[in-house]
Amino acid sequence: GWGCFILFLFTPACVLVQVAQSTGYFELQLISLENVNGELADGECCDGSRSPSDGRCTRDECDTYLKVCLKEYQMEVATTGQCTFGVGSTQVLGGNTFSFKSTKGKIEETGKILIPFDFSWLRTYTLIVEAWDWDNDTRNDDVELLIERNIHTGMINPGDQWQTIPHDGPVARLMYRIRVRCDENYYGNTCTKLCVPRDDKFGHYRCDPSGALVCLDGWMGPYCTKAICKQGCNVLHGGCSVPGECRCKFGWQGQFCDDCMIHPGCVHGMCNLPWECKCERNWGGLLCDKDLNYCGRHQPCINKGICMNTAPDEYHCACPPGYSGKNCQIAEHSCVSNPCANGGTCREAPDGFECLCPPGWEGQTCANNLDDCASSPCAQGGTCIDLEEGFECVCPPQWEGKTCQIDANECAGKPCVNSRSCKNLIGGYHCDCFRGWSGLKCDINIRGCRGQCQNGGTCKGGPRAYHCFCPPGFVGAHCEIQRNKCDSGPCQNGGQCHAALDSFVCECPTEFAGPLCEVSMPNWSPSDACDPNPCENDARCHSMDQDFYCACPEGYEGKACERLKESCITAPCEVIDSCTVAVSSNDSAGVQRISSNVCGPRGRCISHPAGNFTCVCDQGFSGLYCHENINDCISSPCENSGTCIDGINSFQCFCPDGWEGRLCDINVNECRHNPCKNGGSCVDLVNDFYCECADNWKGKTCHSREYCALCCNVHVKALHLHLPFPLWLPTTIFNWEPKNSTCASSPCLNSGTCVGAGDTFTCICKEGWEGSTCEKNTDDCNPHPCYNSGICVDGVNWFRCECAPGFAGPDCRININECQSSPCAYGATCVDEINGFRCLCPNGRTGVRCQEFIGVGKTCHYAGLQFPHGSHWDEECNSCHCINGKVQCTKVLCGRRPCLLHSDQDQRPQSCPAGRECLKHSYMTCFSPPCHQWGVCSMAGPSPPQTNTKCQPNSDHLDNSCGRITLVFNRDKIPQGITVENICYELRYLPDTRNLAKDHELLLLCELSQSNQDAVEVALSFRPEDLPNHNLIHETASAIVGSLSKRHNSTVMLAVIEVKVETQVMPPSVDYMVPLLCVVFCLLCLLCVVVCVWWTRKRRKERERNAQSASDDSVNNQWEPLRRVVGSEQQLKESNKEAEQERKKLMGTSYRTCDDGEEETETEGELEEDCGGAEAGVQLVYKYSKTAVQSSGGVICTLHSSSSPLKAPHRTSSYSSKDNRWKNVSAVLTGQKDHRDHCV
Repeated sequence: GWGCFILFLFTPACVLVQVAQSTGYFELQLISLENVNGELADGECCDGSRSPSDGRCTRDECDTYLKVCLKEYQMEVATTGQCTFGVGSTQVLGGNTFSFKSTKGKIEETGKILIPFDFSWLRTYTLIVEAWDWDNDTRNDDVELLIERNIHTGMINPGDQWQTIPHDGPVARLMYRIRVRCDENYYGNTCTKLCVPRDDKFGHYRCDPSGALVCLDGWMGPYCTKAICKQGCNVLHGGCSVPGECRCKFGWQGQFCDDCMIHPGCVHGMCNLPWECKCERNWGGLLCDKDLNYCGRHQPCINKGICMNTAPDEYHCACPPGYSGKNCQIAEHSCVSNPCANGGTCREAPDGFECLCPPGWEGQTCANNLDDCASSPCAQGGTCIDLEEGFECVCPPQWEGKTCQIDANECAGKPCVNSRSCKNLIGGYHCDCFRGWSGLKCDINIRGCRGQCQNGGTCKGGPRAYHCFCPPGFVGAHCEIQRNKCDSGPCQNGGQCHAALDSFVCECPTEFAGPLCEVSMPNWSPSDACDPNPCENDARCHSMDQDFYCACPEGYEGKACERLKESCITAPCEVIDSCTVAVSSNDSAGVQRISSNVCGPRGRCISHPAGNFTCVCDQGFSGLYCHENINDCISSPCENSGTCIDGINSFQCFCPDGWEGRLCDINVNECRHNPCKNGGSCVDLVNDFYCECADNWKGKTCHSREYCALCCNVHVKALHLHLPFPLWLPTTIFNWEPKNSTCASSPCLNSGTCVGAGDTFTCICKEGWEGSTCEKNTDDCNPHPCYNSGICVDGVNWFRCECAPGFAGPDCRININECQSSPCAYGATCVDEINGFRCLCPNGRTGVRCQEFIGVGKTCHYAGLQFPHGSHWDEECNSCHCINGKVQCTKVLCGRRPCLLHSDQDQRPQSCPAGRECLKHSYMTCFSPPCHQWGVCSMAGPSPPQTNTKCQPNSDHLDNSCGRITLVFNRDKIPQGITVENICYELRYLPDTRNLAKDHELLLLCELSQSNQDAVEVALSFRPEDLPNHNLIHETASAIVGSLSKRHNSTVMLAVIEVKVETQVMPPSVDYMVPLLCVVFCLLCLLCVVVCVWWTRKRRKERERNAQSASDDSVNNQWEPLRRVVGSEQQLKESNKEAEQERKKLMGTSYRTCDDGEEETETEGELEEDCGGAEAGVQLVYKYSKTAVQSSGGVICTLHSSSSPLKAPHRTSSYSSKDNRWKNVSAVLTGQKDHRDHCV
């Protein structure tokens, strides 16, 4: 269609712009209206006349409704004329004042007006909102009357955000909000971008919020019509119609369609293109079935005939003189070919020829050397060597002579070292050794190992002697004899023999080859096969004709010494120490000692006493067996959020955008390409740059100037008009500034640019932000940029991938090779896996790193299959292990296996094991419908007996063998078609679950929780149900919870948001021994306290007796005779106070003994008799001196009133610390005549 967009400059101009068909609608929603006085715009009342009393319109309220006119943007708005964008109106909404805003903040839909449009939205607009009165009884013309009019112009982009506009007019106050929204499947600022999601043959995509096409998984292309084929599929010779397949074109084959098909019937041929038949070397013919080198392949000519290829599969033999036939097999003269060897004379005979052989030779052609050693002429174990004319005996050291029958005098060579004498014997000798020496030559020091073993031999002492373990190539008691296999001269034709460890190698002349230089090379041409050196692991290369030989160092083998020896795989081994093992050998020693390779390829083994060893690791490796690659990333060497990838004694940094260098420490200079134009100056930032523009140039790269077609000095960066010609505007019109700019309050956040338009504004956001005021951080994680289940962390215009275990890199594409650190010991083969590795152990070893020695054992027979000793395999939800012919499996009760029911059209693979079928069920509980596609696999044998247990889900039973786990799920993350049995099935297959069911059978039962429909209750129980404690069930529950907290590939288990565990709380055990011991201990303590008190009292009494005896000679420690005290009651109290004070000073206790040995303890009755004159109602107070009073031997008694208790004593002037006698007692007692109150 065509539309007209009016740009108001000095003269209006109409520009026709062709736009794409689009659709959308303009929304206006009235919030409130207030017409307090109920008046019209002309001042009249809506209904009736004004009240004569107060002049107000009180007869009736206005019948208010809205009319809306939407048209193009106008600088000078005309209320008349056509509403080019559309019109709208409402029904009668209310009276004078009403509001559609509820108490909860929501706005009702009653006052909403929709104005649809079917053109490209121009963003700028003019809106005229009018409030009218529907009927008016005071007017006769029955016309609609205007209450209030609001004119609003501005700019608005399509979106879900509302723009609230208040209007406070002379008559009424309006508040409404507006927005523009594109119809479904239309996007963009002009609602012109059409995007309809689809998943059919015309496209497989969805639409993002901006309207861009986002291909579904497995599809690509502009319209997502091209399937993504299987990774590695040849793009030229293969293709696919559905994602993940690789369908070969005609003439190509193979998994990735990279193998061409040869011509049918091609025998010895190959192809580079389909249906070719390119013959291999020495083959010809249309189908490559003709032998072009019959002579070389079959060698048909004999008797030195020369073979020549004449045609495919044909040949001709050029026979030497005297021979004929197709293969020179016919001899015309018997002796013409000199058939007799080794100097024999040929003589023709009727039946051919005969040879007269020289001495030492025999046979038809004198080719057989007479074996003079056949009769074993050498005695005493001598070795016979056959010669051309006789033989020679190599005698043992103790024998000599032609046939080794003469005893040699071994003592002539002085073999004895530390001996008194040497005695020659028949076939040997004897050394009379000194004390402390032994051995045949008296050269073994019985007392020590030091310095005994030569040539690097290892000495180990025993209870009586020592023993030398010799390195390869040496023998003897002290490893003093080097086995040199070159002594017999094995190399022929002038070859030079070189000893190599326990073997030899022949360095052949240039015209000979072979291990013993036995092969003649007639067509020899000089070339050095050892240049460059093909041998690995520092092996020495020996050049042979068109070949080479590598003298491998200890522990290596192969053509180029490229692999470690595995001598213990087939031969029985004896462990000498941790670094050396002995294997069978064919030489006289019987055994060969080789390295045990305990330290792997990254370490060197060093033996220590008592069978211990240490591994000296190569750089970059550590650990007991040098199997751990040192993590060079542990110190976080990569700066500025760089990702560190560990290597072998090295690391590599993957830098984020804006950084480079080995450590990501160099800021990339974005100014190096001079991006700033028109004389702008570039300032480098981190992953960005900034241009300081000159001469009024603007923009990111100083590429534009500042213009505005409407108002307020706007940076017109992109005018969304499809103009067929460039638009140039004069700069003189941009000097006008608005009086009230809506951008004055800086409403655009996060460095957004504000564009004002009347009383509205639009924000142009900086990269990384979006929204009406740039308040939203753009989701840089959409679409998901992280591979391999990495978690995307969104930032401001950046994102970071947190990789799943086993992956690394900026976008988690790199699979970390866990085998890079060589974790497998003892020569095992490492297989890299996702976030782990697997070691293929040699025979006799097992374990995660093959660190456990299990030896050689019997194979296991299980379910009709054979499993080698030490192997592991899975049997449904259990793990099995073969140990010396016995199968040990975990004991998890797997139950019926869930499976998917198949329809006739379903071509999915069978989900049940072989021999079983998927059957319908009637007992599964659906957790996330629909679940009708699930069934159970049939049983291979008879049905197992029904399991009866008290431990059930949704029950209260708990004991030592029973526990419950409640799994709470997030329903939004659960895939459709999941049953409760599916969840139980995955729990049974957890590795941590099966590892704990080794000794007891483990049963897991699952049901939908009765208290929470988003939860599943799991009952755990062990059989038999009489476990002594709850440790096993508690450990199992903890292991399952721990497995669920880890990252794994199960979509169902990832939806678990809460786990509750219930196990029995064990009461403390009742044990009477501890309380009994406590009681006994307390009684013993109490007895000790009693004894101590008794002992203390006894010692104190003894000390008092001693002190009394010692005080007999003192002068001042006696009581003077007391006279009768006659006085008032007050004087008596004072006297009692002083007496009480003296009692406390002088007496320790109330019981003392007298000097005559009799106890001073007297009963209260006796005291009363002695003080018989005490008056009634007076309490008796008895006092003792600190020492016994010898003069009178009596008792001092004092009487005082019971109503007046004794007070604390105080010292008076009548008391002397040096003299304990009372002074001036008579003065105190003056005037007292009655002396019955005190008695002595």
